[in-house]
Amino acid sequence: MRLRACAILEMDAQGLIRNCNAGVEFIYGYARAELRGRDFSCLFSASERERGTPQALLARVREQGIEQSTCPLVRKDGSRFRAALTIEQAAHARVMMVVRDITELFQSQKRVLEAQANTMRAQRLDAFGQVTLELAHDFNNLLSVIVNSLDMLAVRRTEDEGSRRILELAHQAVERGTRLTRQMLAFGRGQALVPQLRQVNDLLAESLELYRRVCGEGIEVALLPADGLPPVKVDVGQLEAALLNLLGNSRDAMNGAGKVQLETRLEQVPTAEGEVAGFVCISVGDSGPGIGKDIRDAVFEPFFTTKVEGEGSGMGLSQVHGFAAQSGGMVVIGTSALGGAAVSLYFPAVRDVPAD
Repeated sequence: MRLRACAILEMDAQGLIRNCNAGVEFIYGYARAELRGRDFSCLFSASERERGTPQALLARVREQGIEQSTCPLVRKDGSRFRAALTIEQAAHARVMMVVRDITELFQSQKRVLEAQANTMRAQRLDAFGQVTLELAHDFNNLLSVIVNSLDMLAVRRTEDEGSRRILELAHQAVERGTRLTRQMLAFGRGQALVPQLRQVNDLLAESLELYRRVCGEGIEVALLPADGLPPVKVDVGQLEAALLNLLGNSRDAMNGAGKVQLETRLEQVPTAEGEVAGFVCISVGDSGPGIGKDIRDAVFEPFFTTKVEGEGSGMGLSQVHGFAAQSGGMVVIGTSALGGAAVSLYFPAVRDVPAD
């Protein structure tokens, strides 16, 4: 078994394979005779050969005597795998190369790094949420004082048209501040939810015409519901507000022309406790320009926006994130089948529905 754990190839100084062990069949799928006389670059992908990776490795071996590297290689059937290479100058102008398949280790390390990044992002958003929640409560108290004062002034100056107009503008500003406070409370998970046991497909079908009106005539809205979904416990009003928010973002990103796809599905998602649980997913995908990977971690932070000044508060996706988290779920940003952004809301599936 130790011989099969790695592939060992003997090459000349130009990289022609002279001999190899039985491990090449286990790792690459080649019979030993198939590789004799071939250039070792055949073990690399076409993109790696175009970059000159095999020649660069041999050049470093000639300079240093030994080279260790990790890179993607290709099996006989065309599948790729991650490999650890040790290439060493041997006697009589020979070059020895040892290849180990480290795909599983590489994927495990990648999952660990992703989990660490997700944990740090969640901790950062939680910290933002606490600060935002405190600010929202303080801001709400200030708005109450302002509203009371405006009401008192309105009673005293009812006959002054100019003053009345100024008071109307002030009341409008207060209303915008109130909406912003609600969004901050949603992000900070300080809003009171009223969850109901519902089927998401029914909710989406009932509101489909509303979604189409929000997107406008230039945008085609399609609903792709999965069959047999379990119900979820969700605040229907907050879910609709979140979806309208996402649809508005898609409309703005496409400048009022394109396609939007509302899709539902059931997914098995790993939990923080290391178990796997069922989640019902509602995905809003569009044909717009998408959301760059460089800003995906920041879009849920309060007041972050890519819109021009005055066109957005930067609290929309923060509100969606807070609602999903408070509902026991999460939000994931990806790429839709239409080529643009896909924002997916996940809610815990309810398997044991009590009988009426």
